[in-house]
Amino acid sequence: MNKKLFLLPVSVVFFFCFGKMNGQNSNRLIQDYYQKSGKLNQNKVGVIILNEDMSNSLGANIVNVQQTYKGLRVYNALGKVIIKGDQILSENNDFNRNIIAASTAKVHERFSDALLKQKLGLSAISDTDYLPDVYFEKNGKYILAKELFVSDQNSSDVWHVLADAENGEILSKDNMTLNCSFEDHGHSHEAVSKEWEKASTVENQSKLLNALWAPTNASYNVFPLPVEAPTFGARALVNNPWDLVASPEGWHSDGTNSYTNTRGNNVYAYSDQDNTNNPGYSPDGGSSLTFNFPFADGRYDNPITYRDAAITNLFYMNNKMHDIFYKFGFTEAARNFQTNNFGKGGIQGDAVRAEAFDGSGLNNANFGAGYEAVISGTTYLSAPRMQMYLWDRTQPANDPILRYQYNAPAAIVNRPKVATGGASFGPLLLGGQTVTGDLKIATPDDACTALAAGSMTGKIGVAKRGTCSFATKVKNMQLAGALGGIIYDPNNVDPISMGKDDAVTGITIPSIMMGKTEGEYIVNQINTGETVNTTLNFDYNGFKHSSLDNGIVAHEYGHGISNRLTGQGYSCLQSAEQMGEGWSDYFALMLTTRPGDTSALARGIGTYTSSQPITGGGIRPAKYSPDFSVNNYTYGKTNTVSGPHAIGFIWATMLWDLTWKYIEKYGYNSDVMASSTSGNAKVLQIVMDGLKLQACNPSFIDGRNAILQADAVGNAGLDKCMIWNTFAKRGLGVNASAGSSSAANDQVEDFTVPQECITALATQDVKLSDQKFIIFPNPTYDEFFVGNIDKSSKEVKIRIFDMSGKLIFSDTRESSSKKAISTQGFQKGVYMVHIQQGEKIQVEKLMVR
Repeated sequence: MNKKLFLLPVSVVFFFCFGKMNGQNSNRLIQDYYQKSGKLNQNKVGVIILNEDMSNSLGANIVNVQQTYKGLRVYNALGKVIIKGDQILSENNDFNRNIIAASTAKVHERFSDALLKQKLGLSAISDTDYLPDVYFEKNGKYILAKELFVSDQNSSDVWHVLADAENGEILSKDNMTLNCSFEDHGHSHEAVSKEWEKASTVENQSKLLNALWAPTNASYNVFPLPVEAPTFGARALVNNPWDLVASPEGWHSDGTNSYTNTRGNNVYAYSDQDNTNNPGYSPDGGSSLTFNFPFADGRYDNPITYRDAAITNLFYMNNKMHDIFYKFGFTEAARNFQTNNFGKGGIQGDAVRAEAFDGSGLNNANFGAGYEAVISGTTYLSAPRMQMYLWDRTQPANDPILRYQYNAPAAIVNRPKVATGGASFGPLLLGGQTVTGDLKIATPDDACTALAAGSMTGKIGVAKRGTCSFATKVKNMQLAGALGGIIYDPNNVDPISMGKDDAVTGITIPSIMMGKTEGEYIVNQINTGETVNTTLNFDYNGFKHSSLDNGIVAHEYGHGISNRLTGQGYSCLQSAEQMGEGWSDYFALMLTTRPGDTSALARGIGTYTSSQPITGGGIRPAKYSPDFSVNNYTYGKTNTVSGPHAIGFIWATMLWDLTWKYIEKYGYNSDVMASSTSGNAKVLQIVMDGLKLQACNPSFIDGRNAILQADAVGNAGLDKCMIWNTFAKRGLGVNASAGSSSAANDQVEDFTVPQECITALATQDVKLSDQKFIIFPNPTYDEFFVGNIDKSSKEVKIRIFDMSGKLIFSDTRESSSKKAISTQGFQKGVYMVHIQQGEKIQVEKLMVR
């Protein structure tokens, strides 16, 4: 991530007047609370407020605090205080009770780039940003440590580092860029933010808002939500799709400048096909802001030709994510992404940099959330960046992806091409770039250790798969002078795409993978003395733009939401059991649920970019479904799956189950922003509130408890048992245990619920015994019957509603009627059957398969 740290005086962090007043009251309340409670319990220990979010949904202020020692922060000693009115509702913390500080002989103000490159294994650093020093616990004592962010010049990686202030020893590091593996076209007008503080009355504030520039009409030819991707529906020209509360000047003004390209207050979308990590080409809509560009993604269509459509769609989706989640609490005070906060609090200057068509890899997408922090009156800020990649097309045996050409010897120039795999690292050779050289086998042949210096100069290296990562092999050949690399599989005929290795950076040469047959063929050619001259030349016809997959874009933006809302707003989703990938999948599912979809529709993720049909399995261990015959993953399976995506998948499965429980209880609205009382809006809100309430580095248990707390604070606990029953069904019951935060295989599942919820279920069972009718069979495939148990002679009225509340069937019959009700014209899913006889009304849930 190519970024700069902005140091701003705290006076430019603008708050509403009442927000500033609340902040002062909160600080007074909190300092008084900790002083009287004895929870700090030591001289030289204090607490500072990191940020305060005035939550409308909870009707309370959520205040994130951090423990200090001798005026410096204690790393990860974080707390959360919930304030309602002038009272503290709850307080939780991870403070350290007895701090013993080790002596430090000498404190480095900064470390040299040479030292950091050595410690982090980087070949080049583009930027290093320091936050104030912290105390870090090591072997029971607290040492002085530097907290810094190191940007790798040769990749998108930004490393959050804690290092011993005395000797530079790395104490902790994490990559802030999560892999799912400026040109000015405007004109200026005066910003209004600085004037907000002077507008001390609601009337004056209203006048000030009226001074905002009215948005200029704009239209975008995109795949509009809830369309997930090109395979799910057609493009459409949408006009002025912004929400004026979230984006008061529309999508093309940042309060100072107005733009005619894909740039505005919330996002700057552009192409970075040359992998410069700087703003590149972006399409221009002209004075009419009309972004209507041609698009095609067939087998012989070059995605570069249609980049304008892809960048436009990426711009649209980032803005939609901003506006939708603003409604659910991802606002300025909650550290959202905006260039100008229009006086509404928080820290500004961090709109998303969305890089469509990124040139640093394939079959991937990533998001680095950056950070907002105010420490000792100084603001530290880093803007987020999203990188979207091209994805391979399918390659049948008779139509492989072309990535190489033999030039010599003459006998193999016309040898039939075979399928190859690309790499999620190194240059992509876009725009007709090529690399040509003689092939040379690495020594050792797996290239897992250093090769002799200069042994590959001017050559394209060849190494076999195994022992170490693909990136390690290519990097070792690069260091020996290679122009490119070919990795072959000595055991398997079919090649695979070569994934990224976070521990290996600075790869600047292209590489491909071959299967066993072709790999061993070229090795034999070389070993028999032939000079095999080869050109690496990549053909991208038929590849897919991930910028056109709204589900993937939503997933990536979701990383920004979950990271900014949890704990201190950065590096708080690092535990072995972290659920970041789960929230991202969940947000993607929620925004791409279509009218008429029901819980019976199993959902895959990433089917478009994977060249699967819309019914395909996607890129997760199973489809998302509450049906255990489709998805039987429970909390215990977090012990056996591998990696954050698989672990996150299980968390998203639980949230997806919870969604349909809310919809069953409160109903469904296909537009999640239309009504806050619909079940899908209610569940999305409580998940967002849970993110704000959970601690740093939460476990599944912490995530569940935060959602329960959100229900207690904002909903008086009305849905408590429904939430418990849903999580317990997947093994996250009362006695479930997360184990150690550093281990991913010590979780214990449990399926019990609190006693009060068992009692509530028993009460429901009693009520069921009063029912006069049964419906059978249930589930049904083509028809069902209504049986009158009570044998009453009164007329029976039957009505059937879908989950959106639409009446789809109505009938009145005699009580003795045995006529079947046909469901052959019904879509698969859940329906509500209303049965009325006299004054009695009974409602039954019917499943149609």
